[in-house]
Amino acid sequence: MTRSTESGSGTDSYRNVAAIVIALAILQMATGALSVVGPLTLVSQGAAPLKIGAIVSAYALGFMLGARLAPREIMQIGHIRAIAGFAAAASLGAAALYVSGAMAWWMLVQFIIGVSVAGFLASGESWIADAAPSQSRGAILGFYLVTSKLGFMAGPFLVAGAPAGTATGFLIVAALLTASLIPVCATRRAEPAAPTTKPFSPLKIWSIAPSAIIAALISGMVSGAVLQLYAVYIQDFASGSVTQTAALFNAAMIGGSVIATWPAGMLSDRIDRRLVIAGLALTSGAAALVMALFSGVLPRTAIFAIAAIWGAGALSYYGVAVAHAADRAPDGQATSMMSGILMVWALGSMIGPLAASTVMSFIGPAGLFLFAATALFSLTGLMLVRRTGTAPVRDEDKSDFEPTATTSVSVVELTDHAEEESEWSGSGEDEFDDASWRD
Repeated sequence: MTRSTESGSGTDSYRNVAAIVIALAILQMATGALSVVGPLTLVSQGAAPLKIGAIVSAYALGFMLGARLAPREIMQIGHIRAIAGFAAAASLGAAALYVSGAMAWWMLVQFIIGVSVAGFLASGESWIADAAPSQSRGAILGFYLVTSKLGFMAGPFLVAGAPAGTATGFLIVAALLTASLIPVCATRRAEPAAPTTKPFSPLKIWSIAPSAIIAALISGMVSGAVLQLYAVYIQDFASGSVTQTAALFNAAMIGGSVIATWPAGMLSDRIDRRLVIAGLALTSGAAALVMALFSGVLPRTAIFAIAAIWGAGALSYYGVAVAHAADRAPDGQATSMMSGILMVWALGSMIGPLAASTVMSFIGPAGLFLFAATALFSLTGLMLVRRTGTAPVRDEDKSDFEPTATTSVSVVELTDHAEEESEWSGSGEDEFDDASWRD
């Protein structure tokens, strides 16, 4: 694969990477906005929680298939055509959701949007992996992941003034998806090669690192349910604009994860990663239980603070689980292991909304976090049990923690390249300090 450092100037390399990072951040704004507009529109139409959960699961199914099949499509038509096609399909889908309130229609359109978003992410992230200068690939990975989360945080605020159930929110989402194409037009570099990673099967990963499978599956179940259904939950305590309350609640959750991800990862480099996962799950499980039991009693400020604690735990341990899998992966196969873990997470994100919405249909919106608390407490116990049965990886055999996104196999390849470059560069004068961007 020809890298940007070999085919263009350093300035062009950074420009190309920045353009794609901005495009993907706008894409995440759109998905963040849709996570508010979609559920609140369904609620305004009188939809039951189980119906909303089924529709959200259709999106997750599309995302899982899109993440798996996108590399083949990219190989056939190239990155630019793939990005244009996926963005156009997602934009049309967002606008089409307003056409009908029929469940079958929403499930079909959400499935198409899920496939399209996954395809866009795979195309963009593989482009970043190819264009990123080798001496700063780790820093660019971190910058991209933080920018992506900030985009998802910002999205709901862009639709905060749109009344639930109106066309305004869907038009904003469609406009964002279309706008994500503009930065792509700013690149001047030839298209990179398509991603090539082939994920391990879940059974193979289970035979090597069962704790990683358990953690990734529960992470997908919990985050998939909460990040897609929180707009339904906040109606128990929302005052004034429901969309504005949803935006603040989402910002609290994502903000907590941004703050906690690196400290959790660095701690896991020093102690058994399963203990770190157990601790994060216990903390977020306790926060979820408080939100399930006292959402109608606590002031909004307290609920937002607890949501941040929940996000710091529940949305941070996936990267630790991936690192645990990488520690135990056979030599030279860490990327396939990490890609397989992503597929397990995607499966969980499809199961979680259905399970959570079933609980919500019996006990109301608070059932979302009761489901989350149950899953997270179960994860805590399972990690402690697994630790007693299997010895931890020795510190000297651990890979350094790298931030990991639940987006596409392409960002897994970028992570792997960053680790390889870090090992190759050693401690020479030209080594780039990955920690600099964090400061």
